[in-house]
Amino acid sequence: MIKFSLEVKLKAVQMYLAGIGSQTVARRLGIKGHMSVQTWVARYQKYGVQGLELRSPKYDYDGDFKLKVLNWKKQHKASYPQTALQFDISNPGTIANWQRKIRECGIEALFTRRGRATHMTTNHNH
Repeated sequence: MIKFSLEVKLKAVQMYLAGIGSQTVARRLGIKGHMSVQTWVARYQKYGVQGLELRSPKYDYDGDFKLKVLNWKKQHKASYPQTALQFDISNPGTIANWQRKIRECGIEALFTRRGRATHMTTNHNH
């Protein structure tokens, strides 16, 4: 996934708000999909410039939060971008991944941790 600078995102938002369509903005700025422009505009309108900033380090959401997000999405019949905006999740694909995990592996998959298993990181030198 290509990460765009704050300047590019802000330029895209300004162009869109000036009345240029999202597909035209995407094409002019070399952005592959116009949905990115629409997502940036929605985040800008809700959170201001901070909504466009790259986050670091990556958030590590717990299982309860993931379940809450997915339940809200279902209850409100919301799209992934709408749900991401509601919960300040910068990438709607993150929610789609959680949905896929449930479908393929069950709810328990939302509660597993990324990276090494805990037995691999335990300090045995005490």
